Amino acid sequence: MGKTINIFDVEMECLSAKELMLNVIRFLETDAIDTIELMTMDMLMAGQDDPKWKAQVGELGLVIPEESEILEAAGIEDKSLIKEAGERTFLRMFMKFLQKNQKRIFLLAETEEKLQHLEEALRRYDRGVRVAGHAVLMEQEGQEENAINEINGTETDCIFSILPSPYQERFITENKALLKARVWLGCGTVLEQSYEARNLGRRIRRFFAKKVFKYRVEQQRED
Repeated sequence: MGKTINIFDVEMECLSAKELMLNVIRFLETDAIDTIELMTMDMLMAGQDDPKWKAQVGELGLVIPEESEILEAAGIEDKSLIKEAGERTFLRMFMKFLQKNQKRIFLLAETEEKLQHLEEALRRYDRGVRVAGHAVLMEQEGQEENAINEINGTETDCIFSILPSPYQERFITENKALLKARVWLGCGTVLEQSYEARNLGRRIRRFFAKKVFKYRVEQQRED
């Protein structure tokens, strides 16, 4: 791996989209499942005082800062890396790779509404991606075994999860050995953010979120 950055004691890989894709291709060539997490400001803010969540994130194979503000807050000055994070370049390359190589994905979301939003967001990225199946999974509903069976009943190469944190990280770290797939992609809110990018209310909320995030990171450095 290359350079890592650390925010709120969460380590993330600071790699170009091409370098990240080399890791993904290697992951897809192995039988055991490898894990990727797309990290956002919201996830870091929500989990900054949660040591259990941080430990679970630390167990994931590849944690990627998927917003330019995270790189900037960490002091990264490489403009190409910042641009790629802001434009979701890695995610777009990953989707194109899946489509071109006819890889099959399984969608995992908290509700039917979220699942529908995920499907719409995927269509905006690439209409040719092959969806092997989908499942709704809510914490404390006793649905995990059924969801695992649904995933394992399909020929899935990659699981796309938009489960909320910290449940998303707990689910994959606890059930990784049971899942028959090659890659787990924890998307969090990244795809939803991209889908709603033109929404005025969303842009206003994001503006203030940036301010708060920057302030919290500066506080951490001073402590």
